[in-house]
Amino acid sequence: MTLLVVGSINEDLTIRLPEFPQPGETLGASSVTRTIGGKSANQAVAAALVGAQCRLVARVGSDDAGAEALRVLREAGVDTDGVLVGQGPTGSAFISVRDDGENTIVVVPGANAQLHVEHIPEDVFDGADWLLLSLEVPLATVGGLAARARAAGVRVALNASPLPSQVLDLTDVDMVVVNDGEASRLLGDQASAESARADQLGVETLVVTHGGDGATIHGREGDVVSVPGVPVRAVDTTGCGDAFAGALVGRLTRGDTVSQAGATAARFAAEAATRPGAQASYPRDFAV
Repeated sequence: MTLLVVGSINEDLTIRLPEFPQPGETLGASSVTRTIGGKSANQAVAAALVGAQCRLVARVGSDDAGAEALRVLREAGVDTDGVLVGQGPTGSAFISVRDDGENTIVVVPGANAQLHVEHIPEDVFDGADWLLLSLEVPLATVGGLAARARAAGVRVALNASPLPSQVLDLTDVDMVVVNDGEASRLLGDQASAESARADQLGVETLVVTHGGDGATIHGREGDVVSVPGVPVRAVDTTGCGDAFAGALVGRLTRGDTVSQAGATAARFAAEAATRPGAQASYPRDFAV
């Protein structure tokens, strides 16, 4: 079966620096790099690299960044026939990476803001087992695609990031993937996040990632699967959440149990943290 990923593609501009600047402060950076990123593009690459058949539907601009994104995605094994090319710039992400691997990210949507439901053909779900969405494209697009997927019998996973200020409609979502902070905001407080049940959000499965400490997978009936972290020396955590989400749902399309898929996703994301960049850090020779 196939994983369908719908969402964002960005050009990442990444700087490395010893500490994040305070308001009004100027700091020197040690390096700057340009690579391809975007949550959905990252997730599609991760899924392909753990052995899933993966199609990406997204929108890029008619600029050099858009052409480079398509080249990089195809080299990673992602089917990009559904990526639309429009006028204007491809989305951009400005990433600051501290020496300990922590990062901050500012995103300019660019072409991602122009990805609408009416741009996506009716047959997009043919052969798909799962749809993976994230929130770097308009919320109306996310909701509309989830509803269409549910009607087509395709299961829906939502990486609810970046988390919006408005209430999310999860009616047509089967699985939600979030980090600790996002889980706390969705569920109301940290205590709820630690003892979460998927039915608190009205979904079948809630996956809460804990950075280097692994993840916790919560079922509707209160059942919990703990995914242990994989100790590594983190160089750059950019894209590690996307690596986990893409690898997790990618392996589910290959028939893995949620426990097996979670363990593979944790290993994949941990290895990605040992190298700089998002997609560029994902292991090309990963052993499933």
